[in-house]
Amino acid sequence: MWRLKNGSDAEEMKEALLSMKGNVSSLLDIEVGVNISSHKSAYDIVFIGTFADKGALLEFESDEFHKSVGGLVSKLRADRVVVEYEC
Repeated sequence: MWRLKNGSDAEEMKEALLSMKGNVSSLLDIEVGVNISSHKSAYDIVFIGTFADKGALLEFESDEFHKSVGGLVSKLRADRVVVEYEC
């Protein structure tokens, strides 16, 4: 999840994140949501990715397309939190 810098475009970030679908082979499914709450502790964008296993997650982290999207995301974000889990 990310908080955006003031003036950053949530839709631009959402589209960049969604562009990974079909371009990052280890990413089986993706969901990106833009916050609709006015709660003061809310984050602006959430990314939920589905991977076959932990190895696929590690592959995702080193994928060049993912890294290029990460470069744009880094320019737009003010803060980030991450949770990686297995079901």
